[in-house]
Amino acid sequence: MVHDNVQQWRRVCQSGSPCVMMIERGNEKERERVCDIIRSEHSMNNNARKRDHDPRVVKACNVEETESYRVEATGDSVTADSSISLIRRDCPADNSSSVSKQLLCLETSKTLHQMGSLTYHVPPNNEAPPKKKSSENTEESPPPGAGTTKRKELHGTTPIRAVSGTWGDKLDDGIDFYSYRISFKCSDVDVAFSSFVLLLESKLDDDVANFEMELYLVSKVVNCNVSSCGKLHLNAEQIAKGKCFHELFFNGIFAKLYVGSRYSSEPRKFLLETDIQLWNSSYMYFLLPLESLDPFKISWKEIDSCASVIEFVKKSSFPKAEKPSVDSIMTDSGSTNIIHFANRSVHKDDVTKMVVLTIHTGKIYSVHEVPQDITAHSPFDGDTPIYSSFENYFKKKYEIDLVYPGQNMLRLKQSHRAHNLLVDFNGEGVLHGKKIKTDSCKVNTDKQRCFACLPPELLVIIDARIDVVKSLYLLPSLMHRLESLMLASQLREEITGRVTNIHISISLILEAITTLRCHESFSMERLELLGDSVLKYAVSCDLYLRYPKKDEGQLSSRRSWQVCNSTLYNLGIGCRLQSYIRDIPFDPTRWTAPGQLPMRPCPCDHGVEAIEVPIDAEYHTEDPKAFFGKSCDMGHRWLGSKTISDCVEALVGAYFVGGGLTSALHCIKWLGISCELDPSHIIEAIINASLHVYTPKLDVLRGLESKLGYEFAVKGLLLEAITHASSQDQGGGYSYQRLEFLGDSVLDLLITRYLFKTHSDIDPGELTDLRSASVNNENFAYAAVRRNLHAYLQYCSGTLQTQISNYVKFVATSSTDTNSLQTKKSPKALGDLFESIAGAILLDTKLDLDEVWRIYELLLPPIVTPEKLELPPYRELREFCDSKGYFVKDRYRSNGDVVIAELRLQLEDALLIAEGSANTRKVARGQAALKMLSRLEKRGISRKNQGHDEKNIEVAANTSTVTERLMEEALTSKTEIPVLKSLNTKKGAPRASLYEVCMKMQWPMPVFTSFEQKSKFPIEIGEGANRRTALIIFESRISLTIPNYAVIELMGEPRADKKSSFDSAAILMLYELQKHGKLKIE
Repeated sequence: MVHDNVQQWRRVCQSGSPCVMMIERGNEKERERVCDIIRSEHSMNNNARKRDHDPRVVKACNVEETESYRVEATGDSVTADSSISLIRRDCPADNSSSVSKQLLCLETSKTLHQMGSLTYHVPPNNEAPPKKKSSENTEESPPPGAGTTKRKELHGTTPIRAVSGTWGDKLDDGIDFYSYRISFKCSDVDVAFSSFVLLLESKLDDDVANFEMELYLVSKVVNCNVSSCGKLHLNAEQIAKGKCFHELFFNGIFAKLYVGSRYSSEPRKFLLETDIQLWNSSYMYFLLPLESLDPFKISWKEIDSCASVIEFVKKSSFPKAEKPSVDSIMTDSGSTNIIHFANRSVHKDDVTKMVVLTIHTGKIYSVHEVPQDITAHSPFDGDTPIYSSFENYFKKKYEIDLVYPGQNMLRLKQSHRAHNLLVDFNGEGVLHGKKIKTDSCKVNTDKQRCFACLPPELLVIIDARIDVVKSLYLLPSLMHRLESLMLASQLREEITGRVTNIHISISLILEAITTLRCHESFSMERLELLGDSVLKYAVSCDLYLRYPKKDEGQLSSRRSWQVCNSTLYNLGIGCRLQSYIRDIPFDPTRWTAPGQLPMRPCPCDHGVEAIEVPIDAEYHTEDPKAFFGKSCDMGHRWLGSKTISDCVEALVGAYFVGGGLTSALHCIKWLGISCELDPSHIIEAIINASLHVYTPKLDVLRGLESKLGYEFAVKGLLLEAITHASSQDQGGGYSYQRLEFLGDSVLDLLITRYLFKTHSDIDPGELTDLRSASVNNENFAYAAVRRNLHAYLQYCSGTLQTQISNYVKFVATSSTDTNSLQTKKSPKALGDLFESIAGAILLDTKLDLDEVWRIYELLLPPIVTPEKLELPPYRELREFCDSKGYFVKDRYRSNGDVVIAELRLQLEDALLIAEGSANTRKVARGQAALKMLSRLEKRGISRKNQGHDEKNIEVAANTSTVTERLMEEALTSKTEIPVLKSLNTKKGAPRASLYEVCMKMQWPMPVFTSFEQKSKFPIEIGEGANRRTALIIFESRISLTIPNYAVIELMGEPRADKKSSFDSAAILMLYELQKHGKLKIE
């Protein structure tokens, strides 16, 4: 009744006219309520009058022109932003907000004023649009979608300066190189690898030139050690021979030594006799084998052998038309102990483990054994039956007449593919404490080795150890990591510059520019989380100190803009961070060494001739089909726009971890955000607080200091921290709101730092959940009550007093779990109080974060650990349903001020419905989800026992109450049959159509089971234009459960890849659903 009277009073009173409010005598409750309303109104009007009109205020969002309504008589105005609070002040309103409601409230404000019902002075709106500075001073607003996951952008890659060289054709005086020794140690002591030396013209940073890493083979681990070993001079002859080693080994193992074909227009030629350019000045270095580590000595004997082999192949008649000539040393065919190779003959006991080059294919092998029962006359054992013998095979396919068909063939080891050895693909690797899910990429340890049987006379002996060949297979993965460190070092040099007191580990920089898509054991996500908190803290401190007259709302608006993703995106683009981000997994088949012919070229088709892609909308897209994870030969690749914002935060986090706040501030300044944290501003803030009169409250302050275990040097700071806005007019016109703004960022950083250091082995997603569970108003309000801090809050509001009293009773009887706290909304003032005290301590200690943490570590409730982490109920329900292939539908309706949320979950045998009610949609949905999870657990279905088969679980009894509407319903009512206008057969489309049908009908997701078949002979698959041959085919079985109807199982048609076989099965299922009357296809 009082509320209605006040509303009428507000409508009829005019400026300067008297008004009388009558209430019941002796009704203290009504009297207090009227006083609360008057005080609130007075406080609001007072704040409006004191509002700073600095035109530099930064808005939380960027709009070109703000809609407003101006009262000509008074000069006052109301905007779309402020209209909602104005209407709520004078009229009952819904708690939700949106742009449409803003505009609606604006129109309502206009109408009420024109009718004479709204005569209050609306807040003045004399501020000009904010002028951006530092992080704000971009000339144009960020384009739509900047910094979001939806937008993809084409960007280039920064060339690595350290691998460039000028010695390509400069051979007269030789070159001075910086040398870096590479040694390998295998976990299997019986396996040996040769050491190598990396020769560069550039000097690497110490932490790049000296590091260790592990490479993962099928059943063993190889430890790699890289160390700097000074300068080394090579003369012109040595450089030429080094090039021969590169060209022979890297092309013979990873590429090819012959180009063209006798079946094509290009005649077959030896690669090293062509004009093909194999060396590029932007990518020049040597990887040469070492004869010994101590003393450091390059194996020139093996390198000289490469030059000799190349000359031999060049002079050889093959693949020319003439019959291959035979060396005179090979004419002795009478001895069975002699093996005749193309360039010389050796005793058969010396053949094993020799390194050889096939003269007809240009591939490098190692000799495994000499089988005694196989010669060129033996039957050919290949897949094609058209060759009667090995001799016949070489005659027909290569036009080679063997000179010694009667000598024993050699069994050779072959493996001409580089592998990604950075990740343990056997499932034992760890990524942030979790097993890497690489089942689809697991290495088959039972797979038989592939051997080739060749006649020795087609093999050229290379005088190199087999250990050298084995090490060559390790080099692509090693060099990829080393080049990544060089790139990180290049970025570090740009950020740090000539500053000598900042030393950030290169591994931190590399982590900050590496995304999850790289499939490394590290990524930027953890540092991004920490950097987000550091940025928020630094910007908050700077704004608080720089603008002492601005209120909490204005400071929050500025902060929101300065740390939002679109702003960080612009900063990252301005610093060219996009060209440093590593977002592509290592593809060893595309790795090339200097002097090697690329085997999988990817010409650029983006229409950009330069390495750097222009920042233009032409190279932006929101097409979800834009392909990630691959770059063209120019280094252009698609990046998510948000990835650039994330990298900005991750770099700040890296500098904070490596060098503390000082280093982080240096990085922030380099990015373009002004956060000086001027000490003079800190002194000024302390002096202003010292002017507060605290003597009347001295006993209160001392009691609170005793609770905190900290004595304030400036009591005025503590007094300000405990003064609620409702009582600020009775004091000095201040409240805790500004300190709460500061304390919010302080606690966010301190708790995030604690979690980051304490839980170094958990994945970034779980770390984010831990922070969300620890840094929130509910948690802080709970801590304030548990530590009895609420008793010191200074306020003048009966409503707030009632809310606090009710919450104190709730805390006294509730448990400390997350879900329990979410069922009761705490008074925001309690969480604000907890934060404002932290801000006061920070200022009193002159920004000593460690001292604030010493105090607050004891005040905070036990910080959630991964073992005790409880996800919000609705999220837990969604994640569970996603893992099981179920769909959850939510519906909402209102009953007065109460929001009722209804969740529906369709199981195979029943439909579960749960309801929850609260003042907000989020809380109501959480209550409904909590009830649904409880119901699932009663049925024996929960995240804790996901291994169970729900089909074999007995259905629990139905329960239902008035307040908890949980029921099971059979789908007996007729549902509208879904209609597909057409059936798209493109890859992925059939599955998408089937998923949409399942989602609409709330059927569990279909289950696919694939089967792989291999054949020695090509198999024809597909029909019409899609008809093709393949050696490996996939077939998939699909199973779809239609609740209370049937389980439909079908087998799809054979396809060349697994996903296409899924599509085939999905197409058949869609047509089968049409037969059953469950779907219409037009």
